[in-house]
Amino acid sequence: MMHSPKKEDLDRIYSILGATCTEDTSYAKTTIIGWFKERNPLVEVGEDYALFSGTTENGEKLYWSPLATSEQALLKGISILESYGVTEINNVSDYQKEIYEKLGYEVTPSRDYFEYLYTPESLIELKGKKYHSKRNFINGFTTPYEFRSYNENDRENLNELLFKWSYLHIDNGIDFTIKEGWHVHEIREKILSDPEIKALNAVLDDMDEYNCFADVLTIEDGKIIGFALGEILPSGIGAIYFEKGDINYKGIYPLLDNAFCKKHFSSGVRYINKQEDMGLEGLRKSKLSYHPVKFAERYLAKKV
Repeated sequence: MMHSPKKEDLDRIYSILGATCTEDTSYAKTTIIGWFKERNPLVEVGEDYALFSGTTENGEKLYWSPLATSEQALLKGISILESYGVTEINNVSDYQKEIYEKLGYEVTPSRDYFEYLYTPESLIELKGKKYHSKRNFINGFTTPYEFRSYNENDRENLNELLFKWSYLHIDNGIDFTIKEGWHVHEIREKILSDPEIKALNAVLDDMDEYNCFADVLTIEDGKIIGFALGEILPSGIGAIYFEKGDINYKGIYPLLDNAFCKKHFSSGVRYINKQEDMGLEGLRKSKLSYHPVKFAERYLAKKV
């Protein structure tokens, strides 16, 4: 039966993940107990399969396609979901699509949730004309900086960066001024209630549990102007979960992205996964500008 995930469940999921060719981040710890921490995440883990369910922001129940080491294990997982009365299954992988169709499901692409995949070499070396602008941004970054590992003492300074990012990107009615800043209680509460900030803080509270690493980019006075967090999944995928930068510093994102990839994904990684764009035009444009080699495609399967 499905139940709240325990440490042994998550460890077993990562063991199964390591035995698959999975390229997306659906079964990453950051997803299951980070993004869905407050949305009733439930799992069921067998010897060769894992199941996940959670709720949406609207309170609707959703189920993901089983993580499975073989076609037989996938069929077993689907059968269990069907025994629970499930008729819609999310995050069906491209290689699972045909199996669902044979079982009588209508399978449609969820384009907004395709995850972007890049070769490590492309993001590390930035070679060729197509990366000319990225190299120019990096070479033109003249502010002296240090790129180093994040530590717990950085938390308050990191909050300053995150709250500035939140003010610029989240339409949550914050009346932000330089004078009041992010320390005003009401402003802090509004920003900290944003799902992305909540997920990030959950991971930062225990990065070892989430299997993640993080870095900060600081300038001369120790001010944090860039932050990145990710992991190398057992499936050989280097995942970037969060990248936040102070856009007052031109070129901050290309510099941050390149430094993070160089430090963590130079070896032992099949692809670098920058996750989905959620249908946001600006985010899609940004991810496409790095020229993905392919997508970790996701589909919705409905029982006909």
